[in-house]
Amino acid sequence: MKQWLLGVVLTAFAGALARDLTPKGRQQAMVRLAGGLLLTLAILTPLRGLSTPRALPEGTEELRRRTQTLSETYRKDGQQALAAVIEERTGAYILDKADRLGLECQVAVAAAVGESGIPLPDTVTIYGRFSADLAACIEEEVGIPAEKIIWLEE
Repeated sequence: MKQWLLGVVLTAFAGALARDLTPKGRQQAMVRLAGGLLLTLAILTPLRGLSTPRALPEGTEELRRRTQTLSETYRKDGQQALAAVIEERTGAYILDKADRLGLECQVAVAAAVGESGIPLPDTVTIYGRFSADLAACIEEEVGIPAEKIIWLEE
C-alpha cells in the first residue's frame, strides 16, 4: 500500500513537472494527456494483481459453501424454535381439554419434523389418570394416533 501510494505521488509529481517544463500550446496538451494516462495506470496497477479469473471461482465457491452452511444452521434453528412453540401450544390445548373433562394431569408433547420440513406434534405423554374421552379428543383434534399417546398413571 505504501509503495503504491508513493508510486502514485511520484507519477503525479513527474507529470506536473513535465507539464510545467513544456511550452504552452499543443505540446503541453500532449504532455498533460500522457501524464494523465500514466497517473491512471499508476492508480490502477494494484488491480492487476488482486485476483486472477481462476482465483475468483474458488473464492466464490468458498462463499457459496459458507452461505449454505449458515442457511442450514438458520433453518435448523428455525425448526427447533417452531417445534418448541408447537409443543407448548399443543400441550396447552390438551391441558385445556383435560380441564374441561374434569381431569387433573400434566402433559408433555414432542414434535417431529415431517416430510414437508415442518415440525408437527408427534407424541404426547400424559401424567395422570387414563381417559378415553381425552384420548379420542387428542386423536381427532390434534392428530396424534393412539399408539403415540403415552399414559403414565400415578
